[in-house]
Amino acid sequence: MKCRLAFNKKKSYSPFRLSVGLMFITLVATMAAAQQPAVGRKKIPSLTSDDVVRPTPEQPTESKPVAAKPEEVASASPARSAEAKTSAEEAAWRDGVNKARDRAKELERATEQTELRVTALRNDLGVSGQSARYRNDVAAEIQQTGQRLTELREQSRRAAEDLSQLLDYGKEKGFKEAEGPKATSDEGKPNEQFYRAQVARLNEAIESAQRRTQLYQNRLNDVSQRILMNGGKKGGDNFYMMQLQKDRDEAQSKLDESQAALAKAHSDLDALKEEARRAGITPDLFR
Repeated sequence: MKCRLAFNKKKSYSPFRLSVGLMFITLVATMAAAQQPAVGRKKIPSLTSDDVVRPTPEQPTESKPVAAKPEEVASASPARSAEAKTSAEEAAWRDGVNKARDRAKELERATEQTELRVTALRNDLGVSGQSARYRNDVAAEIQQTGQRLTELREQSRRAAEDLSQLLDYGKEKGFKEAEGPKATSDEGKPNEQFYRAQVARLNEAIESAQRRTQLYQNRLNDVSQRILMNGGKKGGDNFYMMQLQKDRDEAQSKLDESQAALAKAHSDLDALKEEARRAGITPDLFR
């Protein structure tokens, strides 16, 4: 009897109550799932205006570095390319400096030689016993040579300025002039090219010092003569005498410098000969 009553009690659940129970269980499961952390759950993507306007940047693909060949690195390296360009520019600058220096020296030499020629012509004009025709010819040559001297002085001044500007430009760029040959070769033997270059340099220095010694001696003699003609230190125009004395002091100073340069060049040449002799260089090099 009890069993029948229990069976009847279980059968007494209506469909409505069963439906409500299932809905309650579903609601509880849904709330439990909502309270779980967001980790592991996929978020539903949403499309915004930013996604439409702004393009998504492409991510660079990673690749393993490949070792380049040495010649490829040399050609592709910007530093190497800049260095090669700078070297080419420096080589052109060196060539320009050499040409500018040679031109400045040539014009300076020509100017000094022309001035010496003018002085020699004036001395010839002052010699007594010459014919009128000879004196006229000398006077005409003095005038032509004097004009040439004025032109050469201007050209020499410009050439010196050009050389100075080139040297200043190289200094700003950090350029250096090419070094001459070494005293010894790579094998440690005496280098004849070095001694030949030094001999040529010292011979040029001796020639220039001798020419300038004569030049400034002539200037000193000329200004001293004009001082005497103007009445000496106590006579003549004071302003003119002051200028003459200034010219005389300058000529004397230049003469002293040229004489000192000449003595040094001779001394350096003697020392070079001794150095070459000890190194085993034949004395024929200095003849």
